[in-house]
Amino acid sequence: MKKRRKEKKLPVLLLEDIPNLGQRGEVVKVRPGYFRYLISLGKVTLATKERLEGELKSMLLSSKIEERREKVESLKEEIEKLVLEFKIKKGDKNQVFNPVTKEKIIKALKDKGIEISKSQVEFKGKIEKEGEYEIIINLGYDIKAKLKIKVIS
Repeated sequence: MKKRRKEKKLPVLLLEDIPNLGQRGEVVKVRPGYFRYLISLGKVTLATKERLEGELKSMLLSSKIEERREKVESLKEEIEKLVLEFKIKKGDKNQVFNPVTKEKIIKALKDKGIEISKSQVEFKGKIEKEGEYEIIINLGYDIKAKLKIKVIS
């Protein structure tokens, strides 16, 4: 009978969740053959001190970015539920004295508890006529919210 030599297991850092092995970011030990298979798929990397520090930092950053993205998504839903109403005053010859501007929109959103900057509002000029309007607000991460505005006199 031939004796099988005992292979050492290699410590690897998981770059994604692998069933029956572990979660993303964990360090587990696998046999060399399985390691070669997993590394060819790009699911693991050898767990050296330098790589551990670098990969864990990038995983933390990506989770923070994902958290922020989720906050922006919920902000989008909140904005799209709103309908802001503005009153405009007209003079004798249908002159408008207080048209709706970016600043008024931002102030109204701030009163509702939503903080946005002037550059996020994609709107030029003023609204001087009665009616319903949709203003696009760029929230970042390629997410845009449509804010409904109702102008009455």
